[in-house]
Amino acid sequence: MYRKEIEGFIDSHRQEMIDDICKLCRINSEKMPYTEGKPYGDGAFDALHAALAMMEDYGFSITNYDNYVGTADLNDKERQLDILAHLDVVPAGEGWTVTEPFEPVEKDGKLCGRGTADDKGPAVAALYAMRAIKELGIPVKKNVRLILGTDEECGSSDIEVYYKREKEAPMTFSPDASFPVINIEKGRIPGGFSASFEASEALPKIVSIDAGIKVNVVPGKAKAVVAGLEAEVLTQARMRLKSGRDFPSALERRRTESRLLLKERALMHPLRMREIMLLQACYPIW
Repeated sequence: MYRKEIEGFIDSHRQEMIDDICKLCRINSEKMPYTEGKPYGDGAFDALHAALAMMEDYGFSITNYDNYVGTADLNDKERQLDILAHLDVVPAGEGWTVTEPFEPVEKDGKLCGRGTADDKGPAVAALYAMRAIKELGIPVKKNVRLILGTDEECGSSDIEVYYKREKEAPMTFSPDASFPVINIEKGRIPGGFSASFEASEALPKIVSIDAGIKVNVVPGKAKAVVAGLEAEVLTQARMRLKSGRDFPSALERRRTESRLLLKERALMHPLRMREIMLLQACYPIW
């Protein structure tokens, strides 16, 4: 009913929204050690206060939950919908080419910078959706609350604090994935692995392996110290890996994995062997 008006509002406020996203993305809000009044360090504290000031300037009623979480309410009616977003980011990492991680820029219709997609950009987009409803005077029967956390990337201890004081709304969604909606997300096991064995001086052997800086970030680099191999052997192995020689391509690996999966299913369901073979023939699975 109000789609045209809402789209017009967003289009007319496009640059303002980009400026607000960039303002938050210029703040390095990686999790840092606790200091008094700043549970996740200076960066997360600064990002939260910048967002709270922004939401208050747009006329929303805000609440600061001891610098763990900040919220903005659309109105004072019965709560119906919570929008759950976050202002902390994963470490910047290396290899940035278009810009530096905390110097956001717009290029070819995209915003580049740490946090533009995860999750400061979507948080501001949700804020502007609430602005559109508020400033266009669109009637709603219940409240919408935007909840901004500061520890999503490292365990969501911030939200634990929040929900000890507040009840969940009947409906909640998080603008922190692909559009329009994902109702299932893969999990992870932050496990530890250990092994015991007798000491040995046999060579070659791996002395140590080091990779990554956070448990929830795919390592950009990995380093291993190996003893008992000549440097030339390692150099040749690295060159083969770099060129792709002697290693199966990604397509070959997917085909092999698919065939193994089909065999496994056939063994588990012998009566469906013909059905599975027909499925593979009609719908290539790689």
